[in-house]
Amino acid sequence: MNFNQFHSIINSANNEYISSLLTFPDELLLLLFESLDISTILSLSDVCNRFLSIGQVSLAKKFKDSNLGLLLVFDQEHRRRCNVEFAFEQFELETGRFIFIPKKSNVIRFIHSRMILSPKLRKVLFTGIDNGANSDYKNFIQKSCTLSIESNNSILQTISTVYRIGRGSTHLKSQFNFTYSLSDIPPLSTDKNRCGERWITPVRFECSPCFFYPHESIARKIITNIIHFKRRNNQRK
Repeated sequence: MNFNQFHSIINSANNEYISSLLTFPDELLLLLFESLDISTILSLSDVCNRFLSIGQVSLAKKFKDSNLGLLLVFDQEHRRRCNVEFAFEQFELETGRFIFIPKKSNVIRFIHSRMILSPKLRKVLFTGIDNGANSDYKNFIQKSCTLSIESNNSILQTISTVYRIGRGSTHLKSQFNFTYSLSDIPPLSTDKNRCGERWITPVRFECSPCFFYPHESIARKIITNIIHFKRRNNQRK
């Protein structure tokens, strides 16, 4: 079931139907959520705290049971481009964050020099989904993130923020973390080592569920319809 189908169901439903939906046990709601697409799950997660909890679990299960993952796109001065695929690892209930790890070991070569700008994380995309079908899935980050490559032989973390619409805010802040190791020692497969070379190994990517909220106000449509039906029912009484 996609967003348009679910939207039409809500439009054709009455207030009693919506109220009864909230009385369903969590197990039944979880089955319902798992039949929806990602956009609709995120929209429903914005309705109330109970739907948020169920939405997090169902979204984690959808990541785990399907080919959905993330593609991180790096470059340095719009050159030396490298794409790294990440697979869903787990949902940390304590922190409420999704954890993604690289599908395979990747070592990325960049240059540390005063004459060259630092490398950047340019894009975070879905894999296993048609990114062209929905503009919300083209790039989840709104500006590129600079990666520090000054320190040698260390574990570093880049923390940045995106803004979404949801949870009663038109400027919802969502933080994400990218962790990587940095070394000036080339991998064994490299024959030559040039001055200033740095080798980045991606380790993990962390984000909250609202990181995947659509950029536009799709999530508000369901809430607006529920409020509309409740008001109309109160007027009839």
